Amino acid sequence: MIALADCNNFYVSCERVFQPSLEDRPVIVLSNNDGCAVARSNEAKALGIPMGAPYHQIKRLCGRNGVSVFSSNYELYGDMSRRVVSVLSRFVPEMEIYSIDESFLNLGGFSDPLGLSGRIRETVRKWTGIPISVGLGKTKTLAKLANRLAKKEHAGCLQVEAGNRSTLGSVPIEDVWGVGRRLSVRLRRLGFQDAWAFAQAPSSAIRAIGGVTLERTQRELTGISCLAMEEVPQPRKNTCCSRSFGKPVTGRGELEEAVANYAVRATRKVRAEGSLACGLQVFLSTNRFRKDQPQYSNSRTISLDEPTDDPIRIVKNAKALLNSIYRKGYSYKKAGVLLLDLVSGGSRQGLLFEEHGDGRRRDFVNALDEVAARYGQSGAFLAAQGVRRSWSMKRQSRTARYTTCWDELPVAS
Repeated sequence: MIALADCNNFYVSCERVFQPSLEDRPVIVLSNNDGCAVARSNEAKALGIPMGAPYHQIKRLCGRNGVSVFSSNYELYGDMSRRVVSVLSRFVPEMEIYSIDESFLNLGGFSDPLGLSGRIRETVRKWTGIPISVGLGKTKTLAKLANRLAKKEHAGCLQVEAGNRSTLGSVPIEDVWGVGRRLSVRLRRLGFQDAWAFAQAPSSAIRAIGGVTLERTQRELTGISCLAMEEVPQPRKNTCCSRSFGKPVTGRGELEEAVANYAVRATRKVRAEGSLACGLQVFLSTNRFRKDQPQYSNSRTISLDEPTDDPIRIVKNAKALLNSIYRKGYSYKKAGVLLLDLVSGGSRQGLLFEEHGDGRRRDFVNALDEVAARYGQSGAFLAAQGVRRSWSMKRQSRTARYTTCWDELPVAS
């Protein structure tokens, strides 16, 4: 038996933990640069605010209905996610962290998995303040489907059996995990309108539409497990760090600062997984929605002569790539750094004369990461990353980082 524990309206729930007055009120959380609604409370959904709606289009609606609007507080959300995972891990021997707000739990061997799911749900709410829903099934896809229904129609916990025609028949085909909108259009044309019809379809027809991947999804709906639990996430093949700027950027210096910051962040992701980058790409672009402004976008890629996880070396190469594609006279909206062809750190093979650093360089970089991890990103950084960073992402309505910043701890009065 597999269970999917999914936090309800996660970003909104994190805000409500430290502001209980927001309970039963419409709340939305915005994306980078306060652009779009990426999390909505049930009350906000009832007002007709769609997922991904640009804030400038719904601003009047929010004002008329007293909707509380917040900027994304990624530091808080990341820490609250770790707390939820810590509680979940107390109940099961095997768990897969699927996303920031979802985890698969292996409940095989438990005599009453549905009862256990109820206790898990109660404990997570009591210890962290975050409400979760738990869906159960013999496979991951059934658990995902059960979780979706548990949020809408049941008391937060639901178990779905593969042969339950009434339950599977109530789920539109586009809501099945792994199908999506494009494939659902083709499936509907062939008469597969819901999850039950899809599960009963000939496997040859399903494979012809979506290949072996879609056939696995179908088999999962019939109770045949095709997706194994992954306790240890697979290392990435590439990793990217990119953000839209909080304001239009025209100067080369500000772009260099931004690219240096993205390069350091991407490198830290790679180092955390014990990987090395064999290639590097830098890209930048103007705001394509501003038709009244001249448009420009470009990218440049290089292969590194020696796989590396050295942020100093990567920043140096990233700035060189940026300078090769930078053009004066444009207002840039976005830039990013992509580390390519990642390989295991155990396969490190240096050049004969180690042109790119020695043991002292590695010790320095390790110390830099340790200080940044303990005291925050502003505790230790490269000079190339800048100090003021006026280009930084706009988050005008961000709440305090209650659990990760000493200066913003909640105070009881």
